[in-house]
Amino acid sequence: MMRRLSVVLTSVAVLILALPSLAQPQGTLIRFTGQLLDVRNGYAYFSSGDAFKLSPSYKVADYDTGASTTLQPAAKIFARAVLDPATKEVVELDITTRRLPSDSAYSTDVQQAIATKPAIVLAPEIKGIPVTGKEVAVEFIVTVPPSTPVNADVYISTDAGGWNPQEIKLDRVEGDRYRAVRRLASGTRFVFRVTRGSWNSVEVGQDGLEVAPHAFFVRESDAQSCPATVYAWSDNRSGAPQAAQPGAVPTPFNPNPFGGNPLYPPSRATPPGGFPTPHPAPPPNRPPP
Repeated sequence: MMRRLSVVLTSVAVLILALPSLAQPQGTLIRFTGQLLDVRNGYAYFSSGDAFKLSPSYKVADYDTGASTTLQPAAKIFARAVLDPATKEVVELDITTRRLPSDSAYSTDVQQAIATKPAIVLAPEIKGIPVTGKEVAVEFIVTVPPSTPVNADVYISTDAGGWNPQEIKLDRVEGDRYRAVRRLASGTRFVFRVTRGSWNSVEVGQDGLEVAPHAFFVRESDAQSCPATVYAWSDNRSGAPQAAQPGAVPTPFNPNPFGGNPLYPPSRATPPGGFPTPHPAPPPNRPPP
């Protein structure tokens, strides 16, 4: 009786070694069967295109007996990879030279169980840059047309300020350029127009028509520039390019801002003695007849 029991226990032990799935509770290990393509750099590659990471202590065993084998994993060897879903690594590789059918149990569910989620980081252009509301130095730079008077004051008017035409006054830094710096919280959005202090002298387009407000967003940065160009003013819609008004600043594109007459008109006075009498040029020399 004891001898028969010993034989039964030995048989069960051999069966457990031959079928590793019985050594673990059902569902804890996953198996994949196929032909090896290569085993390199800690991964087992199969001809099906699947690749699995090998555990540092993975076991190589004979496919039929489950015992250790002198056969080494290599190309064209058939193998059964036993994977642990917890670590997503191959803990055992059962190999044989006998052709094996592909494991039909390797379904989409199995792939999801052992798949490693890729670490995808979206580019800032796609996901956007988070804003913290930090203080950002925003520089407003406005370029005005040549017809702007020298003593003109230029302002920024925003929707956040209730469209006050004199909300932000700019300082003249060049003949045709005004500037102002304000510290605004990152994440702030607003639209603005450029005026000369009232809505009767607001910027217009090159065609003399009203233009859409400039949109601006304060990014998460230390400093930011907000440029704008005024092509004409609403109180001077003569068209572009405009005739410069008296008092305008001369520029390379408008060297004579003081009206249509030249600065030094040519003299119309008759010189003393009058103008010389023109004489016709002598006829050219001709050979004798």
